[in-house]
Amino acid sequence: MKKPLLLATLSLFSFSSAYSYEAMIKKGQMDPSLEAMLAKASAETGFKFETSNTSLIEERELATSNYEMYVQTSKFIPVKSTAIRIWKDKKSGELILAEIHLNEKHKADENKIAKKYEKARLTPGALKSNQLSSAIHKMVEDEVLQHGTDSKIISMKFQDYWIDGDLVREVEVRGGRGMHKISISLLKNIIVKKSYSVFPQAEAMMTLKANVFPMYEEVEGTGQKLDYEVRELKYINSTIVDGGDKPLKDLGDAEFKDEYYNPLLAETEIGQAYGIWSDASLRRQIEAIITTLPEVSNDLSSGLLLQGKYATINLHPSVKKSFSGIDFNLRTGVNHLLNWQQVKVAKPKVPGQEQEYEMRYQAFPITGFYGKGITSEDELLTRIPFRLPDHNPTAYINSGFDEAQVYYAVTTLMESLGEMGFTDPELSTKPFHAFLYDPDITMRDNAYYTDNTINFTTYSPSGPNLARDNPTIWHELGHGVMDRLMGAHLSFGESGYGGLSEGMADFVAKLIVEHQTKGTDFPGKYDFRIMNNTGLYVTNEYHDDGEAYGGAMNDMLAAVVKLEGRKGLFAFTDLTLEAMRLTRNHPGLSASLWFEHMLYADELGSSVRAPGQYSALIHEALADRNFSFSKDFKPAKMKIETRYGVLTESSMGSRNVVAPICDVSESTIDMTLSLTSGDSQFIKFPAIVKVEYKKGALQGAVNWEGEEANPTVYEIASAEDALKFTLKPSMTCESSNQPDGSCTDYAYIQVFNQGATKPAGKMRFYVHIPTKEACVKYKEKQIKK
Repeated sequence: MKKPLLLATLSLFSFSSAYSYEAMIKKGQMDPSLEAMLAKASAETGFKFETSNTSLIEERELATSNYEMYVQTSKFIPVKSTAIRIWKDKKSGELILAEIHLNEKHKADENKIAKKYEKARLTPGALKSNQLSSAIHKMVEDEVLQHGTDSKIISMKFQDYWIDGDLVREVEVRGGRGMHKISISLLKNIIVKKSYSVFPQAEAMMTLKANVFPMYEEVEGTGQKLDYEVRELKYINSTIVDGGDKPLKDLGDAEFKDEYYNPLLAETEIGQAYGIWSDASLRRQIEAIITTLPEVSNDLSSGLLLQGKYATINLHPSVKKSFSGIDFNLRTGVNHLLNWQQVKVAKPKVPGQEQEYEMRYQAFPITGFYGKGITSEDELLTRIPFRLPDHNPTAYINSGFDEAQVYYAVTTLMESLGEMGFTDPELSTKPFHAFLYDPDITMRDNAYYTDNTINFTTYSPSGPNLARDNPTIWHELGHGVMDRLMGAHLSFGESGYGGLSEGMADFVAKLIVEHQTKGTDFPGKYDFRIMNNTGLYVTNEYHDDGEAYGGAMNDMLAAVVKLEGRKGLFAFTDLTLEAMRLTRNHPGLSASLWFEHMLYADELGSSVRAPGQYSALIHEALADRNFSFSKDFKPAKMKIETRYGVLTESSMGSRNVVAPICDVSESTIDMTLSLTSGDSQFIKFPAIVKVEYKKGALQGAVNWEGEEANPTVYEIASAEDALKFTLKPSMTCESSNQPDGSCTDYAYIQVFNQGATKPAGKMRFYVHIPTKEACVKYKEKQIKK
């Protein structure tokens, strides 16, 4: 089959702008040096790009190449969404791929921008001054405190960028339930952008047998309990590090303040000179300390601990003070989490006035505890899983079963991926650190990945124990594999992080499920989120976007496995891993660019794939998901209009901007839904529309009018017809799911093609029933506006 013209130039239209220079240089086309890349950019733009205006951010050996990344800078500050990324052949040094993203307008205005910088009296020191940080903190705190459902501040992280000639400090605030992103112009002293998103991870070793669930303890939705089996826990270290009660004491008085946090600058000499830090730089610092600590035997006679090649098992730092009745001695571990706290900081002293203070945010690395020691394999086999009605954490901790389950799940993922091509030096061998039983009530019923750790919470009676749910663990670790292969400096375009990241994490989990089950059926297999009919461009939330991304990848995998069996699973995993490497630290990755890089990885081929082997399958799967690379392609669309305007991922009524309902006059919400089939005829008429109130995750806190008939079913005959319907939530909460006693809920509007059991498109409309006090504040805020 003739390869599409797309691969001749690899279109970059989905990321380019009027002010950006972008180029892709393919295998062997030019010298793989920074100087050559800058010379090419200079020749083609007429601007002189120089090495002095770039900073090396990363230099790393990957499984299939050597990789370098640089960013464009001015006054040592990165220019947003710029990067020069170079992949070289590990043996010959020949270019495999280079991608250039430079900002021409910034280069053209460099002198003007320098004058702005100097006029504002900005220097690297001034950017980190207490005076500036105090003003930024105040603006950010005031903004977050106005948020309707998440005004809690756990931590703040700063990054400075040049954006459209303006020096902008991007502040990432971790709240109780999600992440606030607030951009402040340092030249204008105003907030220029804000958003909020809800959180959706030769050695002497031992092997022991333990009871574990091969898939999960209970099937989500049905609650069916599955049997456990005896499996091996592999690669347990025969020695562990003993750091005593204070393993991180060598950090001394080092402070990790939010205003000094910047992942890009932390990798540069100038950043390090000014004390800039990041999660990665701090982790390297702590890992260096750990190498200096004494090692002791890890054996059955002293109580073997699950610390291994691919996984370390730790109890959360708060378990000791949160749970009474733990029946074994808690030994301090060496693996860390970041605990963000408010600290009192002195404001600049005003002569003649008393010293004033303000509250700021600072990260404190804290270690957890090692788990329950294993005295023999027989003792380990007596750890039988039991499901308690209240999921009592102390009983589970004393049992020790969850430790074995998580260790097994993490090791299984790493071993399986290694067998299928994840062999990148360090990235494929360093362990993930698991922390169990985070007692924070706002994080209940959850598992999440952050900075090389996979974290588990406690659970409400109706929820499953996610430490016993391997696909959930593999999903969270999927984020970790992406983090390692795609880089810590990856940026997402379009609606961004949610969809592509969630979908690919689902797909990594799917690869492990297929590897472990060899395609055989098991209870709940067809209920996974990745098994769906959702199309691209017909959702308004990243979890649903993720269904489309992950679903398209799953369609490709299913087609490959149908043709090639288990050999195809290995080959397609190899292709996916290579596409991850070739998108490493991309400054604006979108759906189009992800799939384009998959096609380029496919074109390159490998030791297990012929060049272009899967091109036709990839194009076919994407066409079936309402997607095309053609610039003229018109996708099918799902449009909902309310009194707030068109429903999008960031409009009022979305997950991140929940609509407050404070009085009866606001409780009737008229909706108008219109559909188009698009060039792909993805949505077919007559189409079925179902409004669900109860079955979705996190639904049920509000009583909706008509929910007893759940779902409410409608039909749209043609694209010319618009469906009008009304949502009416109650003014009271049936149950609270917010820290202040209030509640949020959503109506799930889903579009089905005739005869389909899974929707083609879906959108969610969220409401918040605030407390009376919150409603008063909300109305006061509206009056001021």
